[in-house]
Amino acid sequence: MGISASTRVGACVRSRASARIGVSALLMATLAAGCSGSGPGPDRAEPPSAPGGGGVPSSGQVAASAPTPTGSPIPRPVQTTDPPTPAFWGRPVVEDGFDGTSVDASKWIVYDSPNDRVNPRTAAATKEDAGTLQLTGGIYGGKDLSGGIASRLTQTHGRWEVRMRASKGAGYSAVALLWPKVFGDPEKAEIDFAEMIDPTKQSSDQYIHYGPNDTQKHNVLKADFTQWHVFALDWLPHRLTFWLDGQKVWDYQGDLTPERSQMGLALQNDQVCDRGPGFCRTRSTPQWVTMYVDWIKIYRAPG
Repeated sequence: MGISASTRVGACVRSRASARIGVSALLMATLAAGCSGSGPGPDRAEPPSAPGGGGVPSSGQVAASAPTPTGSPIPRPVQTTDPPTPAFWGRPVVEDGFDGTSVDASKWIVYDSPNDRVNPRTAAATKEDAGTLQLTGGIYGGKDLSGGIASRLTQTHGRWEVRMRASKGAGYSAVALLWPKVFGDPEKAEIDFAEMIDPTKQSSDQYIHYGPNDTQKHNVLKADFTQWHVFALDWLPHRLTFWLDGQKVWDYQGDLTPERSQMGLALQNDQVCDRGPGFCRTRSTPQWVTMYVDWIKIYRAPG
């Protein structure tokens, strides 16, 4: 999806045309102090700006903690044989099974920007429970909000794997993406390797933005994404390869492939009402709509 922010500290402004206004100045002012360094290679400095309208601490008052979406304990994910990672990638440099009682602050920034116009978020929508990360959209203190987190690790090239699923419901889009440390410097870049705006969660979009001419490429996956699936993205020089459950689903080589940016993983269950009434909650939307993440793994590019 599209955005237009100048820095990355939690992830991207997830709304094509409408998100392209008014965000840059806010993010630059609030996040510039935490964004340092540039060039290839991993960097553990504070991520720049949240994809979707912020991600910096806010004084907005909302619920104290994320709800249990069903009102009863969530079962732990069933153990499965996950698709193997090609030996080419070696061992992950970051992995998280979300088995704790709170998000690991050494690995992640938690979004908290409940007053944003685009993709408003609250830290109250984010929690770890039953071996999963849960990002839950719903009404918090009278506001329609959701949550997200962004990796503190940014790097040029690598592989990212995410095992995730999402519950049904209009008004929210479960997203796994790469967002640059500094948007637009040295290039405009955003890579969405899972984006489930479909209320039924029977399809997932994939996008590559924006390149030198402010354009995008798009791919659509069909499956039941209320069930667990493993999404993976390989980013190598001049090439992006997308995987679903170990099967290659898209191989892109073109001018939209970023070559110099440092990028980091963002996990977001975006509230997308800013795109228009057709994207908002409806009477049939459940009280809580949750994106679940079982685990993530991040690899550096060899060499």
